[in-house]
Amino acid sequence: MWAITPLCLGVTTVWRGGFIMKQGPESSERFDVPHTAFLLQDEAAGRKILVDAGISGDLEWSSRHHNPIKREPDQYLIPALARCHTRPEELEMVILTHLHWDHAKGVLELPAAIPVYVQRSELFYALDPCPPDAKHYETNVKDELPYFLKYYHQLRLLDGEKTITEGIRVIPLPGHSPGSQGIVVETKNGPYVITGDLINCMENWTKRIPAGICHSLNDYYQSFAKLESLEKQGAKILPGHDFAVFDMLPT
Repeated sequence: MWAITPLCLGVTTVWRGGFIMKQGPESSERFDVPHTAFLLQDEAAGRKILVDAGISGDLEWSSRHHNPIKREPDQYLIPALARCHTRPEELEMVILTHLHWDHAKGVLELPAAIPVYVQRSELFYALDPCPPDAKHYETNVKDELPYFLKYYHQLRLLDGEKTITEGIRVIPLPGHSPGSQGIVVETKNGPYVITGDLINCMENWTKRIPAGICHSLNDYYQSFAKLESLEKQGAKILPGHDFAVFDMLPT
């Protein structure tokens, strides 16, 4: 049975309109949200898996090109893992919900031998995204190899739903990006679904409102329906950028 520990890998200031697809004065509100990764541990078997890896690189550059970021020394990936008594080389694998910079760039801080699981459709889209999406994959940065190609040799490409190992399976949850996936984790408290940015914050889920960064509304609502089915089966929904996960999964 797996245990899930959320890791806070920094705090970023976002526009409400980027998180909740709304128009009007509310969309211009700004608030702070966490960059979150999840450490999965099967203590009986001594196994450790990381879901998402957060940000990496120059915070000033990232703040200028994305959103303002604050990061305490213990919110970098390696110290955050150390707080959970985990060395990077102990990680069996990394599973990425999607390849956006704030979830996938942190892989660069991990050992180059760790396999990284992602949907094939996500990689193909990241290589040639629509112009408005290019900044999310940083493919718009001139004279720089995209970060996800720097660990291309580590990528293990998935095609749809797949059981990764006993108690952990991935399910396609497109909408935020074409190849977004959720990770269903069996725990002693029942199943949880790590949703990445399909569910940025709990309001996306409780009110069924897509995020402002949306590749396909049709896919989004089909993914909502898939999560509804899982919730009826007892699954708990974990958002990708909400401080609520630290109460739902106390560290």
